[in-house]
Amino acid sequence: MMPSRRALHFLLLGLALLLPGACASTLKSGDRAPAGTLLIVGGGLDDDSRPIYERFVELAGRGGPANILIATAATGTEEDEVVDKTEALRVWAPGATVGAIRRATSTAETVAAIDRATAILFTGGDQARITARYRPEGRDSPEWMAMSRLLARGGVIAGCSAGDAMMGGVMLLGGGSASALGIPPQPASGEPAAEAPVLGPQMGPGMGFLPWAMTDSHFFERDRVGRLVAALEASGTRLGLGVGEDGCLEVDLASGEVRGIGVSESLLVDVAGLRRDGLVRSGLFARVLSQGDRVSLKQHLASPPREISAPVGPAREVPIVEPGQNRQLASWRAFRCASGPTGTPQQLSLEGWRLTTWPCPGGVGFRVGPR
Repeated sequence: MMPSRRALHFLLLGLALLLPGACASTLKSGDRAPAGTLLIVGGGLDDDSRPIYERFVELAGRGGPANILIATAATGTEEDEVVDKTEALRVWAPGATVGAIRRATSTAETVAAIDRATAILFTGGDQARITARYRPEGRDSPEWMAMSRLLARGGVIAGCSAGDAMMGGVMLLGGGSASALGIPPQPASGEPAAEAPVLGPQMGPGMGFLPWAMTDSHFFERDRVGRLVAALEASGTRLGLGVGEDGCLEVDLASGEVRGIGVSESLLVDVAGLRRDGLVRSGLFARVLSQGDRVSLKQHLASPPREISAPVGPAREVPIVEPGQNRQLASWRAFRCASGPTGTPQQLSLEGWRLTTWPCPGGVGFRVGPR
């Protein structure tokens, strides 16, 4: 079978990214490709998130004494966040130097602090504030160049929530899955039609630290797989990384390897085989990433698109609420229950749209579309 134009595009792009120096085409720092690490935290980084903090501190101090910066550009109440994250870091790294850079910190002070640092932790809030401060309209500011130097010398950049969303060259700015997929809201019976919403994914330039994928946060809790698929399709990006609350993915920029760190699971999404039928997107592949799992983004991009067959048998309807549940994880259950040799087809009906998942070799096949 001849590959589709979309599949051929993704395959050629993946091969190009395997060439020496391809990583540096997205993140430039002199002549050296980045040797550092990204920690992508989906949200809800509580003080007792031991695996995430311990790995962050370990990476921050692997070349000598840890010198950590808390970057609060995304956060509304910056001082509260500085105090909270400083106190958390004192638990896990009592001997580390901990400082902060804020939106109002001057360029000269910010650059000097980053050039002394071994690690940066971006806090949550609004990711558009991060790029507006450090990479406006995709331009390489002095602060962004200093962050590039940090990665080039083997440092670590971690980001939580908004700090997750800003990692790629293109980032999601907001919106839900139904509107991103182009599905207009249906007014309730007897109610006047609401003002027409903005349909399609809301995107903008990201910080460009991660050259191989787009990222999304609060992924399972806010049922964001639909909007990630729509954004990948619209931007011509093959791979997406959806990270849930208490979840964390570590990315080694030298090798392109991703490893699960947090106790919550994440999702690797591949749209190379995407097919459209109206507003329905099918031919999609996903792999659940658990703590300790490893996958090479470079190798994944260089591989041909997977043939995703149709589901076999009826799909089980995934309930939205289950007894004793303290977080809404229905979309996580839809992917987890379809994974592995004992997986079965699952269907999740949400506001305006539907997710169907089923087992396929190496992961999960899925489609999204209107209800």
